Amino acid sequence: MTSFITLIHELLQTSPSEQALRANIIAAVVSTPVVEQRGPVRANAIAPLTFSQPPNDVTKYIRERGPYADDTSGGFSDVWKCALAKPGEPKAVVAVKALRLGTKKEEVLQIRGKNLRGEVHIWIRLDHPNVLKLYGIADGFAPLPALVSPWIERGTLTMYLDHAGGEISTEIRVSILVKVGNALHYIHSCPHHVVHGDLTGSNILINDDGEPLISDFGLSSILEEYNETSYFKSGRTAGATRWVAPELLGQHTERPKPSIESDVYSYGCVTLQTLSGQVPFLGIHDMGLYHAKISGNHPQRPTDLPIEDSYWQVIENCLDFTPRNRPELPDIIGFLSRGA
Repeated sequence: MTSFITLIHELLQTSPSEQALRANIIAAVVSTPVVEQRGPVRANAIAPLTFSQPPNDVTKYIRERGPYADDTSGGFSDVWKCALAKPGEPKAVVAVKALRLGTKKEEVLQIRGKNLRGEVHIWIRLDHPNVLKLYGIADGFAPLPALVSPWIERGTLTMYLDHAGGEISTEIRVSILVKVGNALHYIHSCPHHVVHGDLTGSNILINDDGEPLISDFGLSSILEEYNETSYFKSGRTAGATRWVAPELLGQHTERPKPSIESDVYSYGCVTLQTLSGQVPFLGIHDMGLYHAKISGNHPQRPTDLPIEDSYWQVIENCLDFTPRNRPELPDIIGFLSRGA
C-alpha cells in the first residue's frame, strides 16, 4: 500500500507537467478509498471506509490571498493567511498550508496516483475541542492540494511560552498538558487509531481563549493489526528531533513507524517544554543530540523555571528508552488532572 509521504518523496526526485500533476493528485485525494480497522481485523481483512463527510474542495471560496506566503518557517510547507467565504456562512480567516515540492515526475503520478491516501481523509473525520479542524483542500497554491484550517493568530505553543514567559502559572501549564493529552488519547483510540508521529511545541497551537489545538497530522499512522499500514509523513525539520523518540532514529533496515509509545515520548518532551519554557535537550545540537537520543540520555532538568519532583518523574517515565515501559496516556492525564 503506497503512502502519502512515499509519493511526496518520489516527487521530490523528479520533474514535468504541473497542470496534469495537480489534476491527478486532486482526483486521487478526493476519490481514493481509505482503509480503517473496525474491531479485531486480521491480516489482509480490509474494510473500506465510508466517509460521512467527503473531503471538501473549498478552492472557489478562498479569498484575500496575498502574493507571498505569510509563514515560510515550516520545514516542509508554506502557509497563506486567507479568507474562506462560503455562501450562507460567516467569512472565516483560514490558514492554507501548501506542501513544498522540488521537482515532479508525471510517470510516478500515473503509477502512484490511485494509491494516494491523503492526510485529508484522516484529519477531516476527527472531531475534538483540542484538535484543529480541517475545512478541506484548496488547489492553486502548490502541485499538491493545500490543507485549509482555521488561522490561529496566537500561533504555536512554543511562541506562547516564549512571549508570556514566567507569567503563565503552573496551573495553566498543567491544564494545557491535560488538554493536549486528552486530544492525543482521542486520536489514538477507537475508531480513529491514528498516531500523530510528530508532536512538538510547534504543531500545538494556542487559540485566543488559551485552548491548545494539536495539528499537523502529516506524520500520522493508522494503527491496524494487519501489516498494510498507511503511513503519512510530512517531513521533519532538524529541530523537531528534540521531541522524537529514540527508536525512530538510528540505523534501521526498514524505516521505523511511529507508535502510541513514541507519541508518549514526544508528549513527555512537550511536558518538559510546557512546564519549564525550555525546549528539550537545550544546548545540545545536531549530531550531539542524535547521539544523546540513541544512547538513551535524558534532557537535563531545567533550573531557570524549576519543575516539581512529581512532574519531573512523569517526564522521566515518558522518556524511558524502552517503549513498552512508558506510561499510558490515561494514567498520565489522570495524574496531571489532579494538579490542574
